[in-house]
Amino acid sequence: MTIPSFDLRVVRSGRSTHIAPCGELDIATTPELEQALDDASTQNVKEIVLDLRELTFMDSTGLRALAEANMRADDSGVALSIIRGPRQIERVLEISGLGALLPLVDAPPQ
Repeated sequence: MTIPSFDLRVVRSGRSTHIAPCGELDIATTPELEQALDDASTQNVKEIVLDLRELTFMDSTGLRALAEANMRADDSGVALSIIRGPRQIERVLEISGLGALLPLVDAPPQ
C-alpha cells in the first residue's frame, strides 16, 4: 500500500506569508496546514497567500480549514488570498459552495 504524500512549504517575506500545501489535504494532513495558518496569523503578518496549485485532493476537513482561515483573516484584518488549484480542487470548492465565499485569485504570471 502506498501512503499518499503531503508537503507544506511556508515562505515568510516581511509581513507576508506564502503557504503552499502539496499533495493530499485530508483528515491526516489538515492539522499541519491549520498549524501553519495559526503560526502566520500570530506573527503580525499583513497578508497570507494560500497557494492550492499543487494540491491533488481535498476532503471536507480541508474545506473547513479554508473556511476557518477566511474567518480568522476577516476577524484579524489580515488580507487572505487563495490561489486557485487544479480542476479537481476547484470542483470540490464549487460543489461545496465555498468557492463563492473565499477570496480566490488566479495564479500570478510566471
